Amino acid sequence: MRSPAFAALLALAACGHHAGLSAGSVAPLGLTNALPQGAPRVTPGEHMTYRLALQGLALASYEISVGDAPATIDGKQAILVQAHARSVGLANLAVKVDDYFSSWIDVATGRPLRWQADEFAHDTDDKEHVEARLSERVGDRVPMTFHLNDAPPIPEPQKVSQVDVWDYNAFLVALRSWEGAVGSKIAVEVLRSRYLWHVEMTIAKREQLVTELGAYPALRLDARSYKLTRDGLRDPDSDERRFTIWISDDDGRVPLQIVARTDWGDMEMKIVDYQAGNGARLRN
Repeated sequence: MRSPAFAALLALAACGHHAGLSAGSVAPLGLTNALPQGAPRVTPGEHMTYRLALQGLALASYEISVGDAPATIDGKQAILVQAHARSVGLANLAVKVDDYFSSWIDVATGRPLRWQADEFAHDTDDKEHVEARLSERVGDRVPMTFHLNDAPPIPEPQKVSQVDVWDYNAFLVALRSWEGAVGSKIAVEVLRSRYLWHVEMTIAKREQLVTELGAYPALRLDARSYKLTRDGLRDPDSDERRFTIWISDDDGRVPLQIVARTDWGDMEMKIVDYQAGNGARLRN
């Protein structure tokens, strides 16, 4: 059984020396829909672990893992980035969470090719399975399917309005390569589980962030989002959500912390462990 608070946190969504911005890389102030093209900023075998908490009470662990090597997906070379959310401690008495979110990201462009979510349904022991075949988009439609447990998949095509459509994992990876002046903004469409969200994000400031792994220079990104219908319109029954992401402002550009403001207080996802992976990073 999943609590509303935990569901809200999962719907957020999601280290080294200080590196200055290179000449010509600063995005203009104002709104853009573009995130950087090119290889994703990940290293094969890279692994990040986070603690999810509400008002200081630990609810779950959240791990992000990068595959050991690219694989061929839909005829293109792709790297797997997978997130795993799992309830911990006393939260197990109220919620049941053991969810996986998988994204296959094109190693040439950084754009997602396929998205898969496997998670417990709200208030039941049923498992929901969602697949979005982003590489098979035709016009403004992305083919998606949904099914419970072992039932046959049901088509749920999603209407989109932008050139690029992201899933949550691929979006978080793309933010690692977003460079811009304070005040720069993006507006994007991001899949989280079964639904598409409109997200507007601003580079708010550069600041020092203290974590369990130490203090790091960080880029703070402030965002607002709202859910879209299958027809790509704003869902009138969905409230706007606000959240903030901190990414290390250094060569590694590691996501350090996410905080979402909710009716129950601040929901926090903080890094507690980082493994750099092996081999060469796909994007320098």
